[in-house]
Amino acid sequence: MFKKFIILTFFVNILFAHPHTFIEVFPTIEVKKHKISKLHFKWVLDDMSSAMLIMEFDQNGNAKIDKKENDFIRKNYFEPLVDYNFYTDVKINNKIQNTIKPKNFRASIRNNKAVYEFDVDSKYSIKNLKFDFGDEDFFVAMILKKEFVKIKGAKAKVSDLDNDFYFGYRLEIK
Repeated sequence: MFKKFIILTFFVNILFAHPHTFIEVFPTIEVKKHKISKLHFKWVLDDMSSAMLIMEFDQNGNAKIDKKENDFIRKNYFEPLVDYNFYTDVKINNKIQNTIKPKNFRASIRNNKAVYEFDVDSKYSIKNLKFDFGDEDFFVAMILKKEFVKIKGAKAKVSDLDNDFYFGYRLEIK
C-alpha cells in the first residue's frame, strides 16, 4: 500500500511540474574551414522573470546594468548555472562533450526584459555537431526558433527535442 502511495505521489508531482522561466536563445555562429570560429549566445528572459529579476539587479534604479551590477549577476545568477551545463549540451557524434565555458558575460535590460549575453570558447568541427537546449528538471524552458539563429559560413537546422520528461530544442550545424 505504501509503495502505491509513493508512486501516486510521484506522478501527481510530475503533473504539476512546469517551467518557471522561459528563455529565448539567440545563437550567433561563424564557421571557418569547417570549424566554429565564433560562438555567441544571447538569452532573453520572459516578461515575468525579467520583471522580478530587474527589480533585484538594477540596484540604483537607472534602468541599466552597470559593471558592479553585471559582476553581481554573473557571480550569483549566471555562474551557478554551470551545475546545469548552462542548459546546453554540446554533442559530437551524439556524445556529450565537456561543459561549455562561457566568457565575456554581459547582462542588460532591453525592452523591459533581462538579457544575458556570452561567448563560448569553441573550435568545434561542425562535422556531426549538435547543440541541445533544455532543462531536465523542467524549471526552465529554453526556446529556439530558426529565425533566432544567425550563422555565417555554414547552415543550421533547428528541431524539437522530446526527451520524455522535458522538452527542448536542437541546433545542428551543417
